[in-house]
Amino acid sequence: LIHLEEDGARNRGLGYTIVRPGGLTSDRPMPLGPSYLEVNQGDDKSGRLSRADVAGICVACLERGSTFDVTFECYEANTAKPVENVGLSNILKSTDPTSYRSGR
Repeated sequence: LIHLEEDGARNRGLGYTIVRPGGLTSDRPMPLGPSYLEVNQGDDKSGRLSRADVAGICVACLERGSTFDVTFECYEANTAKPVENVGLSNILKSTDPTSYRSGR
């Protein structure tokens, strides 16, 4: 479903920037900043990222023409793992079934 939505955004003839953040955290109220983050294209790596950093990335995209008609993944560089390992590591890390908290 996500890829259908992304394809729809790309095919409307309007400009777009698709930001695919890694696993969202609420660890820090202030962003780490660009020197601690990694941006990737190709869906081969992912990691964790604070909500504050996602907000900073989205604002920065509005200010730069180089992010026009672009899709990318973003995460803290020190949390990067191959995509095929990310889901499994998250499942194994969480042993408390009540630890999940929806964003709503």
